Amino acid sequence: MSRLLRLPLVVTAVADSVAGYFVAILPRPNAVSWQHVALVAGTSTGLYLYGIVENDLVDRRRDRRLDPGRPLATGEVGIPTAVGLLVLSAALAAGCAAQLARMERGGALVIAIGAFAAVNLYHLAANHGPSSVAMPVMGLCRFLNFFIGVAAAVGVPHDITPDLVALSGPLWARHGAALFFAASVVTGYSIAARREVTVSSRPWTVAFFAAAAAGFAMIAVAVAAAAEGFHAPVARLFAFLLLAAMWPGGLWSAAGPERRPEAYRRFIPRMLYWLILMDAAFVADAWLMTM
Repeated sequence: MSRLLRLPLVVTAVADSVAGYFVAILPRPNAVSWQHVALVAGTSTGLYLYGIVENDLVDRRRDRRLDPGRPLATGEVGIPTAVGLLVLSAALAAGCAAQLARMERGGALVIAIGAFAAVNLYHLAANHGPSSVAMPVMGLCRFLNFFIGVAAAVGVPHDITPDLVALSGPLWARHGAALFFAASVVTGYSIAARREVTVSSRPWTVAFFAAAAAGFAMIAVAVAAAAEGFHAPVARLFAFLLLAAMWPGGLWSAAGPERRPEAYRRFIPRMLYWLILMDAAFVADAWLMTM
């Protein structure tokens, strides 16, 4: 059962949504509600587990050929059990989001519905289409998950304009953009591995770090401009994140002229865990801005 749900990876989704909440709420630290945090985490957990189970159900025939160790492919977990888990996961997300709405956080429910639609779009359609479509759709899933926390903290902005990501815009908008790009590149790696594509992993590695670096650079400049005398620690945090991603046996050691999927498939979960450190950096910046 735990292998079907891939429980260790749930923390990556929870970290995104909780980071969104704290980044948005920390300008008003006295407004933090731990009940809201718990409900945001519950919504995110339900959505992520729903997507994981849906993915295995949709891909069970492919898994029998390409990944025969998966629980549904081996018969370790039956289809009725998987469907039951799918329903329970959706109920968890819906229940937590509805409770947020009852606590006058209706924006979080709206975004959760959007995230649910994006998850279904990815697993039922985009995941089986061109990678150029699948990558941004998964990036959207991650962004909307992050935005659930933002909406629980400050609601949904009425004016969705380019000014949101300008230097004068809210910090969470730039954080969400950085997460979108980084998650899209991670998804590209995952798709390449799943489709048994032999790739040169060096361009993928460069793209992954470039996307993340662009987001962090935008944050660093914006924070420095917004708070006189505030020295953003983003550069140092990003250096730490680079080291975390390049540890021996990590992503960078997979770089080479050509790699088969088995040479880089095992690094994909590590890239997802890397995003947790991005979330921690986001919250650190938001907290320092309040000091």
